[in-house]
Amino acid sequence: MGYEVRGGPGSIKFSVTELERTTTMLGTAASELMEGTSMLSRMPVFPAAMLALGPLTMRGQVLAAVRGVAEAAGMCTARAAETTALAVKVSTARFRYEQTEALVGYGINAVRGTLLPLAVMRDLAKNKGRPRTETTEDMINQLPEFLGLPFSLLRDLEHGGVFEAPLADRLYPQLTDLLTGQNLLHLGPIEIRGRAPERVIEFDGTVESLMELQQLAEREPPGSLLVTRIDAPEGPVYIVTIPGTQSDPLRQMNKDVKKLGGAGPQDGMENPWDGIGIVEGMGNDSKNLRAPVEDALRDSGANDGDLVLVTGYSQGGIHAVNIVNDERLNKLFRFKYLTTFGSPTGRVPVPRDTHALHLEDKNDPVPGTDGSRNPDDRNRLTVRFDGPDGSRELGNDGFGEAHKLDNYESHTKELRGSPDPGVAESLGLLGLILGGRRQGKIRSYQLGRRPKPKMVLPKTEKKHEGFSKSTPGH
Repeated sequence: MGYEVRGGPGSIKFSVTELERTTTMLGTAASELMEGTSMLSRMPVFPAAMLALGPLTMRGQVLAAVRGVAEAAGMCTARAAETTALAVKVSTARFRYEQTEALVGYGINAVRGTLLPLAVMRDLAKNKGRPRTETTEDMINQLPEFLGLPFSLLRDLEHGGVFEAPLADRLYPQLTDLLTGQNLLHLGPIEIRGRAPERVIEFDGTVESLMELQQLAEREPPGSLLVTRIDAPEGPVYIVTIPGTQSDPLRQMNKDVKKLGGAGPQDGMENPWDGIGIVEGMGNDSKNLRAPVEDALRDSGANDGDLVLVTGYSQGGIHAVNIVNDERLNKLFRFKYLTTFGSPTGRVPVPRDTHALHLEDKNDPVPGTDGSRNPDDRNRLTVRFDGPDGSRELGNDGFGEAHKLDNYESHTKELRGSPDPGVAESLGLLGLILGGRRQGKIRSYQLGRRPKPKMVLPKTEKKHEGFSKSTPGH
């Protein structure tokens, strides 16, 4: 058992960003030095006749001061030239690195594309009939090439095409718009149906406690969303927990569930976490989920500016990253931390003020279904584990044992006392936000998606019915 860490403080992209920042700082310093040279050159020059009238001692002091100003101006000019040259060298190094990285990436993608059929057969044989994460990514990105012309023209730059955006970034939203436009898919509004009574749990502020909330969300009635309030030292912190894909329909709400929004138990609403929920997240940026998430936070007591953490498993992770990236919600709340378990999240950016921890298993195909690896940003840490614990019986249904939530529970335990600086920083930040061991108050909200409106045919007028009855048959 082991894992690979990408992003965070050790990421190459962070180093490139630092080079860019250094170039800017050197350029600013050179400009300020040149400005100093200009100011020194404008110092007043004393006429020789005026100096001749003064005492010899004063004349020597004035001449020494003039020489000092000239030397300072020359020094500023020299340092400005050196700083400018250094800025050019740093900028050139950054450009050469990015150019080299792009060429290497293109070559690797070309080789992986050529070997993809062998990789698929290997995974099906050794990964219990399912492609691994990287193989799934390659299958999506190489699909236009396998289909041939004219589909091969849809490839992105990294895979020999002309489009800057990856294939999935263009395909999923356009396919969603096509299906909804042709009335083949209905992405209706999502509303809160009811709220279960508040419960209290013990919370220790670790990623394992976030996993406990995730498991609790999976055991809730279909369509549920959890909001947990933690009274941390710096003020209240709210944790939004979104479950994975669910095949069960919504149930009639229990008597102890308080109805919200006027929705009754037999309202025909659909489970927002069903298969259509995946389309909502991948092709519609979870737009219909923004309002109920805000309503649930408000109902739990959250005010503008409060700290919010969002976690999600599988489909829930897709919605989680969309929520923290929503511009309006970011103005209302401070999304400080994001955690996803086995979710495809590479397509969606994460705001700089939000720290993201993505847990993946290399044998899990689901994180690769967006065709993109998570960016190696300073504020995004991706931990990809080497595979499930062979000593546990996890079951191989669905997307396989690597995608099971119990598998990711085992992985969270592997992070205890991790020597990796990125993992240590991420878990330390989580503990700092939540304030260690304390109690949390959980509220479970039952959500539902409004069904597609039924078409009502106009009623036949009675006089026509009477006329048809009086007409003799033929």
